[in-house]
Amino acid sequence: MRQSGSVTFSISLGAALATGLASLATASAATLSLVGQAAASRPVEFNVVLPLRNKAELNTLIRQMHDNTSPMFHQWLTPQQFSERFGPDAATVASVTKSFQARGLTVVAGTRSLHVSGTAAGVGSALHTSLAIGALPNGHQHLVATSALSMPAEAKQAGAFVVDFASSVNLMHPQSRRANMAPIPFSAPSNRTSTTGGYWYGDLKQAYQYPSYQTFISKNGKTQRLDGTGTTIGILMSSDVFDSDIDAMFNHEHFKANSGQASNPKLFKRVYVDGGATTDSNALDEVELDTQEALTGAPGSHVILYDIPDLSDQSIIDGYTRIIDDNESDIVSSSFGGCELPYAESAQILRYEHELYVQGNAQGISFLASSGDEAGLECPSENYVDSGTAGVFVPSVSSPASDPNVTAVGGTNVVTKHTPGSLDSTYVGENAFSDPEIAYDIYGEGSNVSGGAWGPGGGVSTVFKKPLYQFLTNTGSSTARTLPDIGMQVGGCPGGIAVLPCNGGDNPLNGSGNTDRSYVMVAIQGAFYGLIGTSVASPELAGATAMLIEQYGRMGNLNYYIYGLGALQNVLGNNSSLPTTAFHRRIPGYNGVVTNHAQIRNYNFTTGNGTPIVYRYVAAPFATPAGLPQTASNP
Repeated sequence: MRQSGSVTFSISLGAALATGLASLATASAATLSLVGQAAASRPVEFNVVLPLRNKAELNTLIRQMHDNTSPMFHQWLTPQQFSERFGPDAATVASVTKSFQARGLTVVAGTRSLHVSGTAAGVGSALHTSLAIGALPNGHQHLVATSALSMPAEAKQAGAFVVDFASSVNLMHPQSRRANMAPIPFSAPSNRTSTTGGYWYGDLKQAYQYPSYQTFISKNGKTQRLDGTGTTIGILMSSDVFDSDIDAMFNHEHFKANSGQASNPKLFKRVYVDGGATTDSNALDEVELDTQEALTGAPGSHVILYDIPDLSDQSIIDGYTRIIDDNESDIVSSSFGGCELPYAESAQILRYEHELYVQGNAQGISFLASSGDEAGLECPSENYVDSGTAGVFVPSVSSPASDPNVTAVGGTNVVTKHTPGSLDSTYVGENAFSDPEIAYDIYGEGSNVSGGAWGPGGGVSTVFKKPLYQFLTNTGSSTARTLPDIGMQVGGCPGGIAVLPCNGGDNPLNGSGNTDRSYVMVAIQGAFYGLIGTSVASPELAGATAMLIEQYGRMGNLNYYIYGLGALQNVLGNNSSLPTTAFHRRIPGYNGVVTNHAQIRNYNFTTGNGTPIVYRYVAAPFATPAGLPQTASNP
């Protein structure tokens, strides 16, 4: 077991997390077009998923691990320990393994699943089907079963299932977009050099009051910089990244000269899952954003890119499984999501993904996910999904952010001070106003969906019950999981789909013409672009949280900590001078469904508990906050 010290502001919840499923969920479904039979000798790999054991004991253990009055507090398990206590028993694994081996296939056992490999002919025979090649609209190929799968009797008896080989693939979406920058059709917040400039990482670190780069702590008898040293951030995305772009970001801000370091921070390593994807992927913008936000936020951390082929259920599950089995990442950021409404029978997949998050939490891993970019209207109406006819956006939220064992990260448009000739980016305020969208074909179904809004995703889950940590504040629902849990910089005015000008549609609930819309600068293939989305906020929070983990060790389900901090601030008040005030609150906003002005003061559907005052959020309340960008305190 892995042990770490308690956190100063932690509050015991004293009760188990409610994780019941109320219905089904899905992202956009893409039907594969058959392009031919798979060659009999083609190498094929797939996973056979086995159910967990002792689930009641596991739920109790998860509660105790996050209760700082329990002797099990932060006593994290290793993957092997988890497997021995809660994974399938040895007899079941042996039985199912032998059943596939007897059919000429190779089997490698993991903590929760069996990785099976063989030829297309052998796999088809074992599953009583044949395998064909199916292509997605983007050209990416998956193997497809030409008839329903039928597993060996031993696997059926064990309750096993296979995610692979479906004829219709659920696809998540990267949740970032380029701001419309040529020309910029809106008045951006005042910041470094003009009223229309984008934020560089140092601007955000000053605005959100990260600890000064000159802050040092004592760890294991040694003095080290509070910059994420000794922590590991995992990024899960369907693209590789250009190392030269990470370097370009740090070079632009003169990191080496200002920090005194001999070299710029770099990506620690890549892990290609199922072969991964190349930089030709349509997720290149996303992975550049994710890696740069995480590494600039915590330049002393190790950042590992888990590169998966696409954002299908199969690839995402394989990616999370690899992350959990590797057990290297302390915190994992996922900047993708999809509609959480019962449009497809994917309950089995959703339950399995949920159990992966539970296992990761038991090992101390924290999962973050962007809360979605369609404000409170994440999903198109059912007729659009089922028949491709013109639809409308409906109140809904995003998965996997809605899972109670994942931290949903929403956010705002940050507004900072601007003094001509100065790099001063002192925090002035934030807004979470949404931008009305033109009608567009969100999933490529051949018809448009109208009534949408761009903004941080949030609202009420139709799938998950209210977890008990959310009873620490009034979330607006007494029965269901709500999101987000926390917010950071997101930005607004999406290029190509925004109703211009981006002013909230002159809706009094939506800012009465407020045009403060911001974006962050990201290096992409040697140039700099302004990107927006909750995809900014998730890796941004991962970098900040790395400094919390550096001091106190792994946090597991981070929501216990976030709502504990929020509850403490609820009790002691939102006085910014108090060291217990860790969140900016009272942030105006509108998510296309609910206005923050009508919401309760301490929680809303765009920022959750609020946006962090980072040096307090990471439990370093006496640190000096970062100063001007491109200085020793903020290099």
